[in-house]
Amino acid sequence: MEFENYSFTYINEFDETYNIAFKLNEYHNLMELLFDKCMEDIGDCKGRTWCGTCHIKILEGHLSEKMDADEKVTLSKCEEVSDKSRLACQIPVNAELNNMVFRIMERT
Repeated sequence: MEFENYSFTYINEFDETYNIAFKLNEYHNLMELLFDKCMEDIGDCKGRTWCGTCHIKILEGHLSEKMDADEKVTLSKCEEVSDKSRLACQIPVNAELNNMVFRIMERT
């Protein structure tokens, strides 16, 4: 069985841009992938939707999965939230991430 490679681009809080390759379901969620592959220091609550340290803003692309109530509450406590804001811990590593561009928002 052949596995297709996918990739996304992200911009960190220092305005550095990275293109990251991944495989479907390689990680449970985007936060775990960013922490493991990119050494991004996000996810203080370990993906429980409590802290908001994995707040991202989608610049290109979209996600079909809607936010749940916990994610909305946590994002309401973050700064610079928009309709393109999401928590990386709530985004599954699937084909929707392919060619997506997003920014990791600065912690406050």
